[in-house]
Amino acid sequence: MLQSILKSTGVFMLIVIGFILILFLPREKEVTFLSAFQIEADYPFSFELYLERIEDFTDHILTEKGLGEARTGRPVSEEAGIFVARSLKIVLPAFIFSMLLGTLMGAVQFHRRTKFTGKLQNFLSWMFSSIPDFFLFIAIQYLFILMMQHGLPHFKLYGHENWYSFLLPLISLSLFPFLHMSRFTSAALENEMGEEYVRTAYAKGLGDFKALLHMLWNCWSPMMNQAQMVMLYILSSLPIIEKLAGYNGAGKELLFSISSNDEIKALSLMLPFLFIMFLTIILSQTAKLWLVQKERV
Repeated sequence: MLQSILKSTGVFMLIVIGFILILFLPREKEVTFLSAFQIEADYPFSFELYLERIEDFTDHILTEKGLGEARTGRPVSEEAGIFVARSLKIVLPAFIFSMLLGTLMGAVQFHRRTKFTGKLQNFLSWMFSSIPDFFLFIAIQYLFILMMQHGLPHFKLYGHENWYSFLLPLISLSLFPFLHMSRFTSAALENEMGEEYVRTAYAKGLGDFKALLHMLWNCWSPMMNQAQMVMLYILSSLPIIEKLAGYNGAGKELLFSISSNDEIKALSLMLPFLFIMFLTIILSQTAKLWLVQKERV
């Protein structure tokens, strides 16, 4: 276990370093006015310029003894904390919802696989997993606008100020990882059907439900591996969904800070997401190891 944690920590550190090296690639645009009607724009790159930007960043960290102050005058870490806390209101429920309800729906889909409802669920799962989450978000927004025009009480669809502002981004972000988890659980249970212990369970007269519980227990280990995939889906879609929703969280602010060449702020917003990903891997590996030990007992 310790070796696995050390390996994950090493990979995490390499990813952080890689992100910093990419973030500080020279991106400044140089505009040259050749004449009154001719302008030339260029993005010059040289290794010396790249090293200079990295040295400036190192000096800034050493001088400020941290990330320093943002353009608003507040400490960068304090400002990043506000945006990250806002995004966590979406990320954590989306992760829990996808893992728990996705697993439950996968078990239901497997249990009813030969019935009409199971086949319908399988079809709907396949259909909705083909829809990009941003398209789903726009479709839901449009649906709400139409419903408001026909009598639904008006409420704000954009922004982050209201208590319900996180709900629409949460639903959009959860759908694809939820369906992924559901389909994976159903497929994992299907693979267990040929195992000897399943035939023994049925031979002993155990009902479908108790046999399903045994199969679920044996599938926990591969299902735990999906935790990092689910979190990856959520975090990678977060910036675009927050931008579409006008939800001023860390994802939207990260896009803005990168486009405005505010590398320090971009780093302060990206590091918590990388740490969340790292934490998900460590926790899922720990849970997986615990389950394997329980199986041996």
